[in-house]
Amino acid sequence: MSQTFPGSALAAGARLTRGPYGWWAFLVLGGLLSLAAPFLARVSPALDVLPWVMIQGAAAAAVLLSLRRHGLGRMWSWRLIAAGTVLICLATTGLWGIGWVWLKIPVLLEIYSRLAVDCHVLMLIGLIALGWRNSGAPRAALLDAGIITVGVAMPFWTFLLHPLLHSTQRSGVDLALAVTSPVVDVFMLGLAVRLALGKRRAPWLALMSASFGALFLGESAYLLDQMAGRPDGPLATVGWLACSVLIGAAVLHPSVAHASAPAPDATNRARVMLFMTLALLSPIASMAGLTMSHHHPVAESGDRFLLLALTVMLAVLLVLRLNTVARLAETRAADLDRHADQLTLRTRQLSAALHTQEMLQRSLAHRAFHDSLTGLANRTLLGEALQQALRAAEAGTAPETERQPALLLLDLDGFKDVNDTLGHPIGDDLLTQVAHRLRALCEPGLTLARLGGDEFALLLPAASAARAHALAEQILAKVSAPYRLGVQEIHLSTSIGVLAGTEISTPAEALRDADLALYAAKAAGRNRIVVFTPELRSARLEHARMVAGLRQAIDRGELAVRYQPVVELDSGRIVAVETLLRWQPGDSRPIPPDVFIPLAEESGLIVPIGTWVLERACADAARWQDHHDLYVTVNISGRQLREADFAETVLAALERHRLPARALVLEITESMLLATTPA
Repeated sequence: MSQTFPGSALAAGARLTRGPYGWWAFLVLGGLLSLAAPFLARVSPALDVLPWVMIQGAAAAAVLLSLRRHGLGRMWSWRLIAAGTVLICLATTGLWGIGWVWLKIPVLLEIYSRLAVDCHVLMLIGLIALGWRNSGAPRAALLDAGIITVGVAMPFWTFLLHPLLHSTQRSGVDLALAVTSPVVDVFMLGLAVRLALGKRRAPWLALMSASFGALFLGESAYLLDQMAGRPDGPLATVGWLACSVLIGAAVLHPSVAHASAPAPDATNRARVMLFMTLALLSPIASMAGLTMSHHHPVAESGDRFLLLALTVMLAVLLVLRLNTVARLAETRAADLDRHADQLTLRTRQLSAALHTQEMLQRSLAHRAFHDSLTGLANRTLLGEALQQALRAAEAGTAPETERQPALLLLDLDGFKDVNDTLGHPIGDDLLTQVAHRLRALCEPGLTLARLGGDEFALLLPAASAARAHALAEQILAKVSAPYRLGVQEIHLSTSIGVLAGTEISTPAEALRDADLALYAAKAAGRNRIVVFTPELRSARLEHARMVAGLRQAIDRGELAVRYQPVVELDSGRIVAVETLLRWQPGDSRPIPPDVFIPLAEESGLIVPIGTWVLERACADAARWQDHHDLYVTVNISGRQLREADFAETVLAALERHRLPARALVLEITESMLLATTPA
C-alpha cells in the first residue's frame, strides 16, 4: 500500500466518546485493531481495507464530535485539522479502498497519493495555527518546532531519504511525493512535540504528539521497505493506523475542553534537554552515517553541503531561540522591576495606612479613656487606676493607712447658675480653666479625672489622710480664686468629699464612699471639705431605708392625718383646724415630721403624699362644714406648687367633696419655700 494519512467516517466510532473514559476505550480498541490489521491483510484484500475504514472513520467522527462538544470549531486551527482528517478518511475509503484495492484503477491510486500529501500540508497548517494560539509566545513556539524538525531531519535524510533516492528508480512525480510526505511529517512531528513540551503539558497534547510520532514511524518503515524492494510491512501499517487511533483518543480526552485557552510560555527542563540532544547528536550521527556510506564523490560532497547547511540552520535557530529567551528574560525582569516598584509603592501606602490606623487607634483609645472637653481622664480610666492602686496596696509593705489609695471627689458650687445665666459655652470655658488649675496642683503619679458635668475626681495611689486633706485644702483655695472669662469675672466654690485612711475593697466602693462624703459637704453648706467616716455610710443606709419605707407608707396605711384646732382668742371659739401628718411604721416607733418630711421633699414623694393629705382633709372638712362652719388649713410644699397640675388637683378635690373654696386654706412657710427652691 502507498503512504497514507489515517481517516474515514463511521458513526459507530462516535459511541465510544461517551463518558469520561471514552478516550481510553477508543485507544485500547483501536490499538488492538491496528495490531490485527497486518494479519487481516494476509487473509483477504477486502479485510485489508476494513481496519482502515473502521479506525479512520471513528477518528474522523471523534474529531467532529469533539469540535461540536467543546466549541473548538470556531478556531481555524481545529477546522483545518478536522478537514484534513475527514478528507483523508474519504480518500482512503473511496480512492484507495474502492478505486484501487477493489477496482484496480491506477489513476485513482495516483490521485490518492497526491491528495494524501495535500492533507499532510493541511494538517501542518492547522498545527502551526494551533501552536501559535496555544502558546503564550508564538514566535518561540515556531522556533522550537523548527529546532526539533531540523534536528530530526538531519539523521532522517542521512539514513532514509538519501539511501532511498540512490537505490530506487522512480519518476520525478513519484519521487517528489515519496520525499514530500516524510518531510512534512517531520515538521508536523516537531510542532506536536513542541506543544507537548509546553508548560501545561496537557494529556491531549501528549496524545497528539504521540500520533505524529506514530505517523513518522510508519513513514520511516515505509521508506525502509521501499529501499529493500519489498511491499509495505506490518510496522508501516501499524504506525499509520496508530496515528489515527491516537488522534481520536487525543480529541476525546477531557483535557481537550481547555484547548482554546493559551498557556504562558516557559522553557522547561525537558525541552532544554531535547534541544541539547539534537544539537549535539544529530550532526554527529548524520556525518558519521554519511562517512560510512559509499556514494559517488560528487553526490557525497552535495550531501555534506546539505548536512552543513542543516547544521548551520540548526545553530541559527538555537541562537534565535536563545535571543527569544533573553528577550523573555528581559521582559520578565522588566515586569519584575515594575512589580517591585508597585510592591514598593503598595508597601509605602500600606505603611502610611498602618500609621494612620495606629494614630486613629491611639486617638480612639484616648477618646475612650479621656474627657473630650478638658482632656482629663474619664470615669473608665479612673476605675482602672483605682484597680491598679488597690492591687499595689495589697502587695505593698507600708502601714495600712499609708499604702491605701486616697480619693477626692469635687463638685463645683453654683455651676448650674453659670450655665443658666451666661450660657453653656462660657460654662465649658470655665470647666477648662478649673481643670487647668487642678492639673497644676497634681504631682506625677496622680490621676485627675472629670466624671461628668461639674464633678471632678483626684486619685492619690498611696497617701495618708493628712496628705489627702492638705491637698483638698489647696484645691479649695485654688478653685475659689476669681475666673476671668472675657469681660466676665466669675466666682466659684467647691465641695470636696475625701476618702482616705480607710481600707477599700473595690473601685465601686471607693467611689460610693467618697460620694457620701461629697454629699455631706454639700448638705453642710458647701464650700467645705468632709472626710468619709463609717457613720456617713450608716446614715446613708438609714436614709435609703426610710425613703423605701416612705414609698410604701400610703399603701400600708401607715400615714395618718391629725387635726389641731385654731381658737379665736376674743371669743374662745374654734374657727378652724390645722392638718398635721403623722407616720407610724408598723414595726417601729413613730417617726417625727421633721425627719420624714425632708426625706419626702428630697425624694419627690411629697407630691403623692401631699395629694393624699389634701383628699383626706377635704373629706373631713365637708362633714364639719355643715354643722360647725369650720375651715381646714393644709400645709403645702414648694415642690407641690411647682407641679403643673397643682391648681387642677385642688379644684378637683373641692368639687369632689362639695366643699366651698373658703373652707380650705393652703399654707406654705417661707422656710419651706426656700428649702425646696432648686440650687
